[in-house]
Amino acid sequence: MRCRHLVPALLLTIGLIGGCAGTPPLPPAQELVSAAADSLVSLRSVRFTLGVNGVVSGLPVRGLDGEVSLEGGAVGKADLQDDTGRMKVEYRLSGSEITLSGPDGKRLIPASAAYTPQAMLGAGGGLRRLLIGATELRGERWERVQDTDSVRIGAKVPAAVIGGIVPEIKSDVFVKLWISKDEPRRLVRVWLQVPPTSPQDFAVMLELALTRHNAVVVGGER
Repeated sequence: MRCRHLVPALLLTIGLIGGCAGTPPLPPAQELVSAAADSLVSLRSVRFTLGVNGVVSGLPVRGLDGEVSLEGGAVGKADLQDDTGRMKVEYRLSGSEITLSGPDGKRLIPASAAYTPQAMLGAGGGLRRLLIGATELRGERWERVQDTDSVRIGAKVPAAVIGGIVPEIKSDVFVKLWISKDEPRRLVRVWLQVPPTSPQDFAVMLELALTRHNAVVVGGER
């Protein structure tokens, strides 16, 4: 009788071990993030989607979708919200000006230095500074993101680092970073949690997806 009860348990144990054996071990988190930071040195263009779940004081953005390059600026669609309401527009950033095209026609606004292609891409850009400044790195799991096999890494980014990238954020933030399995290692997604500023507020979530690394040419030169 005892043997009959042991057989199913033994088969279940073997199955679990076999299933785990099919998953490759996670590479060291620090090595992955460092390699992705190195790849960002030569990143000159990318397609991106940014979603903001909540409100960051001083940042009137609920969503952005578009393409950005060091040579051509940026172009895409934006979901904006301020004290007057919410509005969806098309935008084009060229030089130091942004052209917004919406229901009320076109208007020009100056481009903040913190949100230009030069502030985002390249060796000194915000994406690379985010990776270099991240602490408490820990590999979590394999995931497929943007049709790319990736490693999800949990981390924290100190206020001094994130504030230099997104000036409206004044506190430490928790992040998830997705780094591609294949080399060269690429940053394919960032999830960021901004803690509430008061007990009655909620945490704000920002999620940035990146595709077509160095395959985008902004300005119609495809």
